[in-house]
Amino acid sequence: MKIFSLSAYIACSIVSQLFLKSAGLYAAAQTSLMHKYILNPWLCASLGCFGLSFLCWMYTLRRMPLSVAYPWTALIYALTPLICVLVWGERVSPAYIPGIACIIGGVVLTSRSSRTE
Repeated sequence: MKIFSLSAYIACSIVSQLFLKSAGLYAAAQTSLMHKYILNPWLCASLGCFGLSFLCWMYTLRRMPLSVAYPWTALIYALTPLICVLVWGERVSPAYIPGIACIIGGVVLTSRSSRTE
């Protein structure tokens, strides 16, 4: 259950960021401030996912040490831009790939060290 809540936190955080990007694109196409910010369905969805991610994180921290759970949150920084490449065709620099490898390597190293102690 600990891994499920941690995975749910990571997934909800990523989806929240994707919805926030969609909210920005939606707002750019609107002329009224009311439609840009208050009646923006993507913004509401993003805030909902953010709230859900908060609940998942609280649940995770009740059952798992922060020093074990926190390194896994770095996957958000690796996966979100990659999904943006797939969804919106955004570009990442060539240096981004080794950066992602470092993030994933760091997650693997920290997770292995926390298991052995």
